[in-house]
Amino acid sequence: MSLLDKIKNTIIPKDTLGVVWLYTLGSVVWLAVAGIAAMNLRTYLTYPANSPNVGELYYSALTIHGWSGIFGFVQFAPAAIIAFAMYKSKLSVIHTKLMALYFWLASIFLAIALAGSPDMGWYMYPPLAIESNSQFHAFLFYTTPALMGMAYLFLTLTFILQTASYITLIVDTYATKPPNEKLNIFAAYGVAFAIVIAITLPALAASTLWYTLHFFAGVPVNPLLWALLFWFYGHPVVYYVPFPLFGALYYYIPQFAGRPLYSEKWARWNIYLLSIGSMLIWVHHLQTWPLPISLRIWVNLSTLILASGSGLTVLNLGLTILTSQKYNWKDPVGMGALIALVGFILAGVQALVLPENSINPIFHNTYYVVGHFHLMIWTLIVMGFTTVFLDMLKTTFTGFNFSEQASKWMRIGMIWWTAPFLGVGYTMSVAGYLGLLRRMIAYPTFFQPFNFIESFLAEIGIPGLLITLSIGIFDVLAYASKQTVFSQPPPSSSLPLTLAKAEEGVKKNG
Repeated sequence: MSLLDKIKNTIIPKDTLGVVWLYTLGSVVWLAVAGIAAMNLRTYLTYPANSPNVGELYYSALTIHGWSGIFGFVQFAPAAIIAFAMYKSKLSVIHTKLMALYFWLASIFLAIALAGSPDMGWYMYPPLAIESNSQFHAFLFYTTPALMGMAYLFLTLTFILQTASYITLIVDTYATKPPNEKLNIFAAYGVAFAIVIAITLPALAASTLWYTLHFFAGVPVNPLLWALLFWFYGHPVVYYVPFPLFGALYYYIPQFAGRPLYSEKWARWNIYLLSIGSMLIWVHHLQTWPLPISLRIWVNLSTLILASGSGLTVLNLGLTILTSQKYNWKDPVGMGALIALVGFILAGVQALVLPENSINPIFHNTYYVVGHFHLMIWTLIVMGFTTVFLDMLKTTFTGFNFSEQASKWMRIGMIWWTAPFLGVGYTMSVAGYLGLLRRMIAYPTFFQPFNFIESFLAEIGIPGLLITLSIGIFDVLAYASKQTVFSQPPPSSSLPLTLAKAEEGVKKNG
């Protein structure tokens, strides 16, 4: 297949790999929109005494950042990862036209909703999300009830279509799985969390449908019930990308460690803990509510139990690396997987104090929380997704491997991205511990240096990711056009043999 044919197959995919690339590139576009909005709002945050007029622009950028990141990237990227896991496992997406239809319609509908310049925060809490008066507009451009109802209707349709895409992936996985064979670890994690998404994403569709009915049929919105409905989706969504990426790390790290996964049995049992647990602990987002003591105890214990599942993942992968003879970090895919794992550890440790009832009030609604989940985004999610992306390039073009020079620059780019953003995350967390509240456009001047450092480090780090991605794409395009741009690929080493041994060991242990 020529390069032009591959591009056509991405726009209207005819096979599994085409679906993978459609959802991957779509996810990258939504991530770029989220990033541009983030740098816009960070510009405002470098000045501590903004006027109310600037506040409108800031909160609109904040909401666009959240919607494009959560409703766009976070809800499309898992489909790309899961479809790729299917491809690597010799399974197929049968309903390719349906998957393309879901993607294009959902993206168009989300873009229409965003065109109204939402101004109420990604979480859309009532009553702000349904207000439009002289004091506040939930949308800067959609200011009539009909237009606001239209925006929420398009959001509802977006979420229904996204839910349908995951149901389709689940059906196609089991339709193409050979009988009496279990899914490999990559596909097993993908399908398990496709099920979680298919169960929880409808709650978001129901919450925006409620708003739609409010505008078109006069249905009253109960803020407390709406928030409960929203958070049934709002907590599991933070795992939509990380948990399928756990499957990717279970797949890649043993390969580059040159040995089987330390315990595949641990990894498979952990699927149940992570998938079920992720849907049971959403109440910990309501720490400031007047919850009974018994429910607070459940929040604390259930969150720590779920954290133990993440800890088991770290232990399993860590032992795989530590008991190997040598980890191949010089391959960009191996390097990306390692950074994603280490980043997950650093970001996860910060969260351990948050479910503690006696400690949470210190950090609740502060930049400490922002630092924690953005560290998770910048390391596990962005670098993990980049790792899968680079392997997609290698897989799509048969016989291709990154050249030695390209690999070197991609590793530099990964470190260039990761180091400054670790600095951003920890600066945010320190500022939050000292009392800086999140989502505030005007703040005490004491925190101005913190916001300046965060914005400055972010500007430094962004080129690192661009270098990593552009070098990888440039190298594969040069290969596709049969031009030698970088140095020749490194000579074949014992790695393929080592990988074969690792895969053989996995089969024996499975």
